[in-house]
Amino acid sequence: MPRRGFTLIELLIVIVIIALLIGLLLPTLGKARETSRQTVCMSNVRQIMVGFHAYANDYKVIPGAYWQGPIDLDWVGRNNALYAANPTLYTHPFQTSVLREYLQTADKIMECPSARREANRFFDYTMIIRMAGARIDLEWKVSYPERPEQANSVRRYFQGVPLLIEEHDEFYNRSFDDGSFAGNDQWSTRHGTRKAGSAAGGRGGGCHMGYLDGAVALFKAPVGGNDRAIEPQDLNATHLRMTKAPGTSYMLNSSAASEWGWVNRSRN
Repeated sequence: MPRRGFTLIELLIVIVIIALLIGLLLPTLGKARETSRQTVCMSNVRQIMVGFHAYANDYKVIPGAYWQGPIDLDWVGRNNALYAANPTLYTHPFQTSVLREYLQTADKIMECPSARREANRFFDYTMIIRMAGARIDLEWKVSYPERPEQANSVRRYFQGVPLLIEEHDEFYNRSFDDGSFAGNDQWSTRHGTRKAGSAAGGRGGGCHMGYLDGAVALFKAPVGGNDRAIEPQDLNATHLRMTKAPGTSYMLNSSAASEWGWVNRSRN
């Protein structure tokens, strides 16, 4: 009795079915991987916030950002005297940070796995610069414009006082690797988009933020249509306003060493 094999048409049909199944599964697998990376990223921010709070429990306030270098309290160590004197002695500037004793895996928890270290070789998370020396029990409010391109835009309040930002790689974490959120810096929008990596992002995407009270949450900043260009619709650090009392409004995107603990004073 002759053996019957598969015809060419049958083989082609099987190959097409397998290809279709692979095409259906790959996006799902990619989404699952990104979800896992997003979970790790949120965990990183949470660990850093625990470090800030542990330090504040000992010293009553959190440390500073880049421009607090003269008093050696740069939270990432980038501008601390030991690191500035000889950077080659250290694999990571955080090794000279005052938070070092509270956070042991510095190099790993400073990196969002979705970013893949394409932009900044040290850290993807930065601290709002004018929060230097803040107490963790502050009850102030911080707002941002719903439509940054409109001067009279409705303003929305964050769920708490923002402290730690997962910063946009291009604007300007690539150029200024100082660990501070200042100037015209923008929020990353890499999470929740179809692509992964530092270059991913755009409308609908978000980043992780750590709040002064220790909470961590995903934040979706207002942005324009092109994530790789500066647009009027993009929210940046200049748009932040802190309200300490009715009728007050303070910018948070710049600071100086003399402003240490500024944020703790009710009207200043």
